[in-house]
Amino acid sequence: MRRAGWAAAAVVVGWHVFALAILRPLTDAPVVDSWLYAFSVRRFLRTGEIRFAGFTQAMPIAQVIYGVGWSHAFGANSVSLEISVVTLAVLCGVMFHALAIRCGASRWQALAATGLLICNPCFTFLSFSFMTEIPFLTALIAAHLAFAKAGGRREHLWLWIAAALAVIAFMIRPFGAMAIAGCAGAMLLYDAGLPRANRWDRVQWIRMTAPFVVALAVCAWLWIWLTVLSPKPWDLQLNENNFAYIFRVPLASYLRAGVLGPALYLGMVLSPLAILQLTTPRWRRVAIGGAGIFAAALILMWMDNRLPVTPECSCFGGWRNVLILRGGSSRFSWDGDWQYAFLTLASFGAAGLIAAFADIFRTLSRAAAAIVIAALIYWAATIPLWFFNDRYYLVMVPAGAIVLALAPLPRSRMVRAAGFAMTLAMGLMSLGGTYAYQRGMAVILATRNQLERQGVPRSAIDAGYALNGEDLYRYPKHGIETMQLEAGIPMITSEKVDEYTIASEPVAGTEVVRRLKWPGPFGLGHRYFYLVKKRAAAGNGSNPPNAAPAGRGRN
Repeated sequence: MRRAGWAAAAVVVGWHVFALAILRPLTDAPVVDSWLYAFSVRRFLRTGEIRFAGFTQAMPIAQVIYGVGWSHAFGANSVSLEISVVTLAVLCGVMFHALAIRCGASRWQALAATGLLICNPCFTFLSFSFMTEIPFLTALIAAHLAFAKAGGRREHLWLWIAAALAVIAFMIRPFGAMAIAGCAGAMLLYDAGLPRANRWDRVQWIRMTAPFVVALAVCAWLWIWLTVLSPKPWDLQLNENNFAYIFRVPLASYLRAGVLGPALYLGMVLSPLAILQLTTPRWRRVAIGGAGIFAAALILMWMDNRLPVTPECSCFGGWRNVLILRGGSSRFSWDGDWQYAFLTLASFGAAGLIAAFADIFRTLSRAAAAIVIAALIYWAATIPLWFFNDRYYLVMVPAGAIVLALAPLPRSRMVRAAGFAMTLAMGLMSLGGTYAYQRGMAVILATRNQLERQGVPRSAIDAGYALNGEDLYRYPKHGIETMQLEAGIPMITSEKVDEYTIASEPVAGTEVVRRLKWPGPFGLGHRYFYLVKKRAAAGNGSNPPNAAPAGRGRN
């Protein structure tokens, strides 16, 4: 197995080196919410204090500490922090392969499942950011791998390591507690139910569960410290005060967005292995199940056509809304008839995943059961929280990939070649989307820089959500966390249209200064966005400065 492990590590490292070569140069700008966490790293470097902006909900203490350590060695600019997460993405892929092998997967299916994870559009896109998803997944998979290694004479040591890693995952995102629940649930199913002649005594059982009891207590203390004893970010307070809305949403919306949506997403991104279930004796179940899921999606669409058929994919870099500029739709959707093609793929992929799980359910190892239990708990928790897009669904991808890695497939070179070819196609699509984002952000940076060089103050430029946050956000005085003190930041705490705005489409009340070009979806073709200026008052003959040509922003 060591040779297989080294081969998998070479594949994972090679994929990310190839990605860096394609994406070079990375643009020195934040990705979506990453400015919030980079801000906390830079503030710690200046003041030694871990503090999060009011406009945040996640409070990733462990990620900030990691970022501070990385920044001492390599700097704290956006590119450096993104490379720090690429490093974690590589580690995540290598550990996931080891986890799949530990759970009982064959060599080629473990490698194929690893490909499903690292070639996932969301995983690829967020690997080149300082967002929380990849650090969280790395800690989560590390916890499950330690749990999988818990056996023999060092079992208790590995259980303590697994519990500690689950706490680290919690210190990035609170859903890290699901790893604790998954491991504890697996032990209850596999160890507490042994025949009486082999039942462990109470002392042994306490020793087994103690690490996770302690981990849960530590997580509870951390949560109290962050949300009760310390000033709570105002955005988190606003969301906690709005929980009543969950009782006002129609059941059909929950079925569509909370149940069918994640199932379709998993079916779509796991389809390179999931639809291979059609080559097994289970093909009839997959075919019937896929047709049923497709029909259910259409029925729910006809009941409420305001929502797209396909699940939301808000982190695919090839779509304009990932830049979060003024104007345009804030939702992802496949255009026209493409949505039905991808709905078909997602439906049969979801059916293949369900059929695979049904086939291996009775033979799951304790380690594999812990992953599945944790993912199911997470899925249930996301429904009332209304976490319905690929950033949140990504957390369930490892569990689905493990299920497909364990489900038997024909020993055919053609089947293997098809699985790897479809995974590679998804990976190239993911890289194309990420490339489009990087080059689009480079155009925005160059435009902002040109305006500043021509004397336009930064406070008069709306350059989109991420750059506005990095450039214009300001902390209020210590101990005071109110939205009013942080007001006036376009697209963050203000809806105002600034003197100059970089928008995805022309904005009412403005005139177009220049049309800017950037790569289209998958990195192919091109699309446009616009630099617009507020219309001058009558009699004002001032002329707007020219916008910058497409190019790389400052570092």
